[in-house]
Amino acid sequence: MESTFAYVAEDVVYALHFDEELAPFAGVAHGREAMKAAFYELIKAFDYLEYEPVIMDVQGAIVRVQTRHRYLHRRTGEEIAGTFRTIFTVRDGLIVRCEEYVDRGKVEAFMRLTRQREAENDIVLPPEIPKRIAKTGAGRPLQVSSKMPDEEDCE
Repeated sequence: MESTFAYVAEDVVYALHFDEELAPFAGVAHGREAMKAAFYELIKAFDYLEYEPVIMDVQGAIVRVQTRHRYLHRRTGEEIAGTFRTIFTVRDGLIVRCEEYVDRGKVEAFMRLTRQREAENDIVLPPEIPKRIAKTGAGRPLQVSSKMPDEEDCE
């Protein structure tokens, strides 16, 4: 994510337009570090299952993007999908303003649902990572060899 913020002005204004009482990444953030903090809060809360931005229009310093997305709320396992629009303002090759417009009613209802489920401790545990060594074939451990098979070894 750090490389992304190399293209963001120090005094950027970032706005995610829905009720900031419902999520720590919503509302308006002033400055690169505040925008970065909002993004980190977002990726802490959600897994990105699908994220497909498409530039819709460029007029001078204004870039309009429509993004199709599907996110998984990590603590509840709930999914939200749809599209949102982003309007970037660029100056001297850096983003100076970024405004994201979501389906406010849908997102706010989703965030209230996840907040309620968390309050009731209706959460999902993260998947367990296997603690055994992966095996291949008929139970044989995976082996790496630098020897290349010749045609006689092929069936």
